[in-house]
Amino acid sequence: MLDGLDEEDSIEEGGQETEKKRHLSMHQVKALEKNFDVGNKLEPEKKVKLAEELGLQPRQVAIWFQNRHARWKTNVLEKDYAMLKANREKEPLWKSFS
Repeated sequence: MLDGLDEEDSIEEGGQETEKKRHLSMHQVKALEKNFDVGNKLEPEKKVKLAEELGLQPRQVAIWFQNRHARWKTNVLEKDYAMLKANREKEPLWKSFS
């Protein structure tokens, strides 16, 4: 364990060893998810506080929020598109030409 992170064995690529990939613990992910649900904007003070509480670097918290926000935005857009498509399919064909 390194700074609250689980490590995976390094992988050799082309004879060179890559850096070990670190994974957040379930506790860390749950805490980050909880904070994201409360507010998906990350203020600098909140970032530092979360990082200290979870044993992470502030940059790790910022990147996690950035990635999570991107996934959230994609889900919102997919739902909006599905809703628009469903509404469009319900309209009579003749309405499309007016």
